[in-house]
Amino acid sequence: MDNWIDSMARHGGGLVFAVCLVEALGLPVPAAIVLLTAGALVALGKLALGTAILAAVTAFLLGDIVYFLLGRYTGWWLLGILCRISANPDSCILTSAEAFYRRGRVVLVFAKFIPGLNTMAPPLAGSMRMPVAQFLALDLAGIILYAGAYIGVGYAFRDLLSALLDTMGRAGRVMEAVVFTAFLAYVAYRLWLVWKSRVYRAVPRVDITEVDGPVFDVRSHGYYDANAQRIQGSTRLEPNRLPETIALLPEAEKIYLYCT
Repeated sequence: MDNWIDSMARHGGGLVFAVCLVEALGLPVPAAIVLLTAGALVALGKLALGTAILAAVTAFLLGDIVYFLLGRYTGWWLLGILCRISANPDSCILTSAEAFYRRGRVVLVFAKFIPGLNTMAPPLAGSMRMPVAQFLALDLAGIILYAGAYIGVGYAFRDLLSALLDTMGRAGRVMEAVVFTAFLAYVAYRLWLVWKSRVYRAVPRVDITEVDGPVFDVRSHGYYDANAQRIQGSTRLEPNRLPETIALLPEAEKIYLYCT
């Protein structure tokens, strides 16, 4: 614990900033652990509370602003890139969009606590043309809540955190073996998901000139509005309200769907 605390104390806010920024940009780094340790450092008098909070808030806000702007100007392209590691990218995007649809834009306040949504929320908000001022206000509230919660827990449970880190340090090679085994298990799990969802990757397509049946517009919430271009003669089918709109589908005909 002493070596870990000394290392964190030497780098101070710089390490907190770097790790939080990298996590905000979507890479799997343990920002929560760094924030917990920062809270313990504050309790030990080896790191100023203002420094820890400022470093975390600045890093998260910077990363979120970058993704918000990229989402506004690239739309689905960036969302697809961020979901590329998902077994089913379309499902990844629609799951995040569903969170906005059901809970509204206030989802940004707690998005940091939800793996996956924490990275997807800023670019999704940008692609949905959320006003900049509104995004900054909600995102900043969520960042302060997230960083404050973990720093506060680290501060309150510094003794427990010290004991856990000491135990991990004494375990040495055993912990390395456990981490390596967990990594292999994660890789195997991801490969299994890709294999399981392979059927969803083959989506049949047809040219509009070959369409010989009714056409439905199933673009998700945020991508369908009065100014959006649409195929002439198509009928709107809200994908988030299928139980209510399923009656619009013909029973004995071939139908055609299109999304963004």
